[in-house]
Amino acid sequence: MRRENMKKIADYDTINYDYSTYWKRREYEHLAEVLALKKLLKDSSGNWFLDIGGSYGRLLPTYYDNYNNPVIIDYSLKTLQKNYSNIKRDFPNTYLIAANAYHLPFKDNSFNGALTVRVLHHIVKPDNYFKEIYRVLEGDSIYIQEFANKLHIKAVIKSLFSLNFSLFKPGPYQQPDKGHHEGSRKHVKVPFYNYDVKWIRENLKQVGFVVKKKLGCSFLRLNLFKRIFSLKQLLFFEKLSQNLLSFTNIAPSIFLKLLVRKESSKKHIKKLEDILVCPKCKDSLNFTKNKATCSSCREEFLKKDNIWDFRV
Repeated sequence: MRRENMKKIADYDTINYDYSTYWKRREYEHLAEVLALKKLLKDSSGNWFLDIGGSYGRLLPTYYDNYNNPVIIDYSLKTLQKNYSNIKRDFPNTYLIAANAYHLPFKDNSFNGALTVRVLHHIVKPDNYFKEIYRVLEGDSIYIQEFANKLHIKAVIKSLFSLNFSLFKPGPYQQPDKGHHEGSRKHVKVPFYNYDVKWIRENLKQVGFVVKKKLGCSFLRLNLFKRIFSLKQLLFFEKLSQNLLSFTNIAPSIFLKLLVRKESSKKHIKKLEDILVCPKCKDSLNFTKNKATCSSCREEFLKKDNIWDFRV
């Protein structure tokens, strides 16, 4: 596959991809992530919280009661539109925005907390991405970063037996194409990266994040275990593994709880429009009923079926 056939963004709207169907067969993985997030967010609270790549609100229950105003952004406008009614019914204080994670449409220091789960594998430039998240978070806020661990135990064993040592090189590891073309048109490969724990920690540190806690997740993500054990048994062993084995890097998924280190004044934000800016130039917006116009570059953004579309 030539490099020019690699998409820079996994755009689920191009193939009408329904992300919720992915989780219908992965109840164990979902509940393992919920278990990890509840542990990491146990003592966190605040006003505004950002869920980057939150899709149909799968993880809303893990933080909704902790923060007054959750905001879900996702690049898939169709997914947000499709799930708007259900999300607002069950979690009425939630806002949904279509946006590009590299160009967040928010003012500096707007959020008291944030998380990114099952997204980083689609990020081509994680350093730029981390800087943008850091920008919109205020000082001393909590950020949860999940990523696919390229050196988990199954991958290491498989690489050693196949004598494929490219996995052990520093930096991101592009997963081999398995023909699923997730989030793209057929025959167009999308970014799907796994990462080294040390590499991720170092990049986050350079931006200004401080690692407070690390948790492994989905320790039993093997079909063999799923055939042998019931869901209840899997979650029992998962909880045990998260408590006892998270000091290792053997799990396929890693969660980092990070603290934002920077000076910023506390803001008392009452409504969404108070934190929205032009995603291109970061200048202020002038709002009408269903349109926002940048006061500087004059770019226009529309609200479509209750969802602001700030994708650039």
